[in-house]
Amino acid sequence: MKGSRLVVFIVAVMLLASAQAHSQSPPAPKAPAIAQTCVACHGPKGVSTTKDTPSLAGQPDIFTQYQLVFMRDGQRQPGVMQGIVKILTDDHIRELGAYYAALPPPPAFARAEAVDADKANAIMGPRRCGNCHKDDFSGQGETARLAGQRPDYLIKSLKDFRAGVRRGRGMGAMMEVSVTLKDEEIVLIAHYLARKP
Repeated sequence: MKGSRLVVFIVAVMLLASAQAHSQSPPAPKAPAIAQTCVACHGPKGVSTTKDTPSLAGQPDIFTQYQLVFMRDGQRQPGVMQGIVKILTDDHIRELGAYYAALPPPPAFARAEAVDADKANAIMGPRRCGNCHKDDFSGQGETARLAGQRPDYLIKSLKDFRAGVRRGRGMGAMMEVSVTLKDEEIVLIAHYLARKP
């Protein structure tokens, strides 16, 4: 009788240990070596603390890959990243896309100004931003995650799209939706999106 209790006890402990192992969150993805070149500006976990520099954590894999290819091949002007993107191989780009997509996205940007959500949605609704970026603005495919992004970076990006300096998915889609935006509307949208989780 004591032997069967011992077996039941051992089995119960093993099941409990197995259940705990499965309930724990998965380990953080291992950063590829090339990601060390990104840390100074984009943050050690892909969450930027640098003005006008985007957070990369949680960005869709394909989006990150496309942007790096656009920069490397001269279709997008990367500024200070010019020297870095020129050395990226296709394998580096695939590794970086997968790595940043696997990281948890940044939290809502707490320092963004509180704005009227109805006003922001009245501006974005007719432009159908959610069709590409998803209704929660988490991004998909080659379309960026906007939720939790730095507002200063969002402002810069929207102004670049509006001016035709940068293009988005579908060639001119972002230019088309941003060309009529006023500066104050861009600021409102940027702060609204930055505060979204």
